[in-house]
Amino acid sequence: MHRIREHCMAGKGGDREFVDLLLLAQDHGIEVVETACDPAVEQDTLRLAAILNLISQSVEPVITPFSDAHSYPQLTLRPEADCKRYETPCSAEEAAA
Repeated sequence: MHRIREHCMAGKGGDREFVDLLLLAQDHGIEVVETACDPAVEQDTLRLAAILNLISQSVEPVITPFSDAHSYPQLTLRPEADCKRYETPCSAEEAAA
């Protein structure tokens, strides 16, 4: 985090960016922020947006794909469009039912 602070302080508005980074520690915890800062320093992506992306990747759960994606039920009858059914008005009795 020291290297990120130095990088932020070198640029205009960097103090605000570093404070925003510190505020992320309130939401996610300092350990998560520090863990996200390590790859940011390694990859030389020291901007807040990149660090926020790394935090999001570490916090959000990993969605695993279904083991058998082709097990969905198959249609046996092909659906047929019948647009005439929209043209027939409903009677009051059918609408109430």
